[in-house]
Amino acid sequence: MEEEQVKCLENLKNVIEPETGLPITELGLVRIAKENGELVITYIPISAYSPQILVISVGIQLVKECNAKVKIENYYLEEEINKRLEELRNELSRVLSKTSS
Repeated sequence: MEEEQVKCLENLKNVIEPETGLPITELGLVRIAKENGELVITYIPISAYSPQILVISVGIQLVKECNAKVKIENYYLEEEINKRLEELRNELSRVLSKTSS
C-alpha cells in the first residue's frame, strides 16, 4: 500500500458508521485503491437500504478526510449519491486551489 493510501486509511479511522457507532474501517466497509493514478475510496453501506442521509453523511466525511474520489457500492441510490459526491469533491478541490494561490 502506498503512503497516500496509508495516510487516507488512518484518517478514515475517525469516520463512524452511524447505525452501529463503530469506525467504518473496523467494520470492513471501505476499500482504498489507486485507479488510473487517482485515489478511490469505495464505501459499502451496512445495508442496501440504510437511511439516505446516513449514507450521504458518511460519503461527505470520506471526501473531506482524504479528498479522494468516493464510490458508494451495493446501495439502491448509489448512482445519484456518487454523482453528488463527485460534484462536492470538485467544488472542494476548486475552493482549496483558490485558497492555496
